[in-house]
Amino acid sequence: MYEVEIVTSFSAAHSLRDYNGKCERLHGHNYKIHVAARSSSTGRGGMVIDFTELKQATSSVIDRFDHRYLNEVSPFDTIEPSAEHIAKVVFQSLEQELGASGAMLHSVSVWESDSSRATYFRDADG
Repeated sequence: MYEVEIVTSFSAAHSLRDYNGKCERLHGHNYKIHVAARSSSTGRGGMVIDFTELKQATSSVIDRFDHRYLNEVSPFDTIEPSAEHIAKVVFQSLEQELGASGAMLHSVSVWESDSSRATYFRDADG
């Protein structure tokens, strides 16, 4: 099994609506995003997926969140903008953005800080 991963980032603010504590107040993060794709074989050029394709697709997805107040950006205007939900939304959006290559997407991790991350994985059933 092969795995490739890219790392990128964006900055945004959010507040957790259904939370009792510091994070219910407006605050921001420099989010680090790890995107992993897996395949049992390589394709054209001996690659699982072209890093450039993966980077461009990821940039297209996260650009709508960069330097924004996430609570005002769909779907976070109706769901909590937690790291867990951000990871799932980025995963699902990236899967669509990649088209046929989206089937290789394995996981998206969202780091809120150097020591805290949430990861969304592809369901074992696909």
